Parts: sequence; C-alpha cells; structure tokens
Amino acid sequence: MALQNSSQKNQRSFEPCQAAKVQVSCQKSAASFSAAWCGFGRLLALLACSLLLSACGNVFRLLADARESSEQLRVVSGTLEGGSCRDCEWIIVVLGDVRGEAIHNFRVFEQAGRFNIAALRDSRHLFAFQAINRDFSYQPGEPAVWDDLDPAEMQRGDPPAVILRVAPVLKRAAPTGLENIFDLRGTNLAQIDVQLGVVSPLSDARFSPESATMGMWEPVGFMKAGRAGVFFLEPYDPRRTPVLFVHGIRGSPRNFASIIDSLDRSRFQAWVLNYPSGLDLRALGDGLVGLLTELRHRYGFNTLHIVSHSMGGLLTREYLAECARAGGCDYVSTVVSISTPFSGIAALGDWMEFSRVVVPVWRNLVPEKPFLRDLFALPLPSGVSYHLLFGYRNAATLSRSSGDGVIPLESQLRPAAQNEAVAVRGFNEDHVSILGNAELQNYINDALLRQDSRNGVRSQRRLSVLR
Repeated sequence: MALQNSSQKNQRSFEPCQAAKVQVSCQKSAASFSAAWCGFGRLLALLACSLLLSACGNVFRLLADARESSEQLRVVSGTLEGGSCRDCEWIIVVLGDVRGEAIHNFRVFEQAGRFNIAALRDSRHLFAFQAINRDFSYQPGEPAVWDDLDPAEMQRGDPPAVILRVAPVLKRAAPTGLENIFDLRGTNLAQIDVQLGVVSPLSDARFSPESATMGMWEPVGFMKAGRAGVFFLEPYDPRRTPVLFVHGIRGSPRNFASIIDSLDRSRFQAWVLNYPSGLDLRALGDGLVGLLTELRHRYGFNTLHIVSHSMGGLLTREYLAECARAGGCDYVSTVVSISTPFSGIAALGDWMEFSRVVVPVWRNLVPEKPFLRDLFALPLPSGVSYHLLFGYRNAATLSRSSGDGVIPLESQLRPAAQNEAVAVRGFNEDHVSILGNAELQNYINDALLRQDSRNGVRSQRRLSVLR
C-alpha cells in the first residue's frame, strides 16, 4: 500500500523525557473534555474516551509508530514516460542494490503518468519497465530504465520527483529476481507485509476489534504485522463478480457480516479491504489504486463493485479521484456508500485542540480543510453507477441533531455527493444498525444485479493471468 511520508508533518514534538508531561497533559485534557462534552458528537466522544480512558497509552503507541515511520519510510514520486505499447502495464521496482538481492517494493501501474511508490530510507535504485508480453516478468528488450536515488536525500526524507523514461537499451544489466513479480508479494516488501488475494474467513484474528484498534493507533505496525490488504473470503472464481467491502474508522470487515451473508453468492464473491484506519486517506486511496491494479492483472476480472460504510466511503471516493487523475480503473462498475460523512465532523477540529497528538486521518475529517474541500473536484470515472444510502435514526443521548446518532444528515447528504448519485435512499436506522437492515441488503443486491445486467456478460481480459 503506497504511503505518503506524512508522519513527519503529523508527529508533534516529543522526547522520552516528556512522558510525565504528556501524562499531565492528558489529565488536563480529560477535565477540559468533560466541560465540553455536550458540544461533541457521539463519534468524537467514542474517539476521545478511547484515548482518555486508556491513560494515554494510545498516545505513546501513536508516537512510537509515527517515529518509526518517519525514520524508516519514504515516498518517491515522479512521472513515467515513453513506452512502446499503449495498453501494456508498467511496473516500478524499488531496490537497495543493483543486483536485485534487496527488493524493497514494487507497484503495477495501468499506464504512464504520475506515480508514488513507498521506499525505505536505505533504498538506492528504481527500476521501471513496461510488461510488453504481459507476463509481469522483465524480459530482455522490454522498455526499461534505471534511476539512482541520492543517499543523502533518502536519509533526509525528501527525495525529489524523478522522471522515469523507458528505453530499449539499459545503462546497466537488469536486476535479478523479477522473473515473477507477483511472487514478491507477502515477503515483507519495504518491511510492510500487505496481503493480496489471501483467502481468510471473517473470523480471522486480523479482522478482530483489537486489530481494528491497532489499525487506528499503530497504522505502520498494523501493516508490518500482515493485517493490511485485500482479502478473499473464498478462492477466486472468474465466473462471479467481485464485490469489495470497505470499512470505516476503527472498523473491520466483520462490520459487513450480515450484508455479505445476504449477497447473491451465485453471482458475486466478497472481497474485503482491511486497512489501517489511522492513516491519511490520500495515501490510502493512492495505495488502493495500486493494490486493485495488481489484483486485476493477476486475475483478469473486468468488473468490480464497491460497498463502503462510514469513513470507508471517503476512502472510496478518494480512490475514485485517484482513478480519475490517472485515467484508469475502468473496471469499477457500482459504488455504494452507507452513512458516509462527506462533509466531515464539525466538532473534530475542536477536539484536536485538546489532543496531545493527532491521528493523521483526523485531519481528513475536519470540514473545509483541503481533503474534504477537494474530494469532489474531479468527477467519477466514466461508467460508475453510484448509490448514496444514509441513516436517520438518532437514538444518541449526547446529540439531538438530525442524523444517525454519529453522522449528521447534512454531512451524509452533502450536495456534491447527491449530485453524483443515481439514487439516494434513506433508512430508519442508526450508524451501526443500518448494516443489518434487510431492506438495505436487498437494495444492494438489486443494485449490483441491475448493473451487471446492463453491462452484459463480460469476458475476462485476455491477459497472461498468474495463479
């Protein structure tokens, strides 16, 4: 999953000797929070209590995680140019040496243009090539290029943008170990073990509440532990359309259990995105583009539906914006968002003033800040059928505003989101119970079936699919 090196910006000044000061600061924050309690929504109360009642343990976990990210992880950006095949995929490999003995990361791109890729502080080279024969292994004669990363710039954490222009002739021999690029997945690339296509039941410990909490407070540790990725609930079946489920903040794929159980399994297969919900949504959206591009070229599927809940809808919309920027992701067919805070959480900016540290994703949820302001700047990719579903039962004791007890209606029903939707549908449910609503489950099944019928029966892409 591609990462932005945002931890350096989000990590506030902290030294080990300040631990006692942080404890006192947390106690003062608790008192201030109690006084301001009634002005905060239920979601903020849950987030705040999870911080305060843990005696600030999550603060130290977040600081340690951010420090490790700042010290070890880098992001290299630039543009891909050249190539001899308009429809052939591109692959960028990050290496620690020219021989290919230390492969730190790789990413598949649908076409040339802008790119971001995660690297390590000790990464020294980029190797990019265009997979002309589409077997996703480098073959002599395929357009390729080397780029050498400056060690000092990588140490500082501010590598400049690079231009990777491929050519038929290389300045040095290609690295070894690229015979089957997909075999590298799951080998702790860049010290991060992102899973793709691993078959796991919803009972898997990676989807537990404890794991979800780790994903919020220790996002890098979450990925290093092999908990992040796109998981299959059953072996891939090319006869059925995949449906990707995207959870919200401090959520997990288990939140969708009843919807998945109601899915027409003769037509659809469930995939789940398990991601560290504390990370910046722009980094996650960009990373999801890379993961789904890789899955598409492994399995050759032509159609994908996406169902998201709460903040997962923001991640999905950012993913679609990345698709629009790149001119790709033509396989996305139906998108369903459920109870998504498209206008953010107004009180979150106030809460952040009380917090010793800020979880990166919190900044994405503040209204009028750059992320939410620019979220709808680009239209949906062509061919996407979007359904906006919302809840309006507010049984919360902390808030009497209209909404589902967590997200206000004005945030769920942001005009820009409504304008993109082919349908807007409300349900008399709260933020959590809406996922178990039988009427909503039937609606989702019907929407996916209708879109599949409109698309007709699509044949699999003629790729050299790797099993």
